[in-house]
Amino acid sequence: MDYENPGRTGLSKGENIKLIIERNHLFNPVYVGDTEGDLQASRYAGVPFVYAAYGFGHVREYDDVIEGFDELLNIL
Repeated sequence: MDYENPGRTGLSKGENIKLIIERNHLFNPVYVGDTEGDLQASRYAGVPFVYAAYGFGHVREYDDVIEGFDELLNIL
């Protein structure tokens, strides 16, 4: 498991996504989120955005949607 945040790296969310991808040699990553900021960060990083509709935010554009965390494996 790996994570990153702007407070630690000084990078934006999108740049941190790219950093995680590079650091872990990921080939087909997706980003799961529930806000417009999550969507924009995933677009910046060039990865598909999976909208977590059970979250707090709302987005109109996404590559896939899940209604619960257990659905994630069904789309991968």
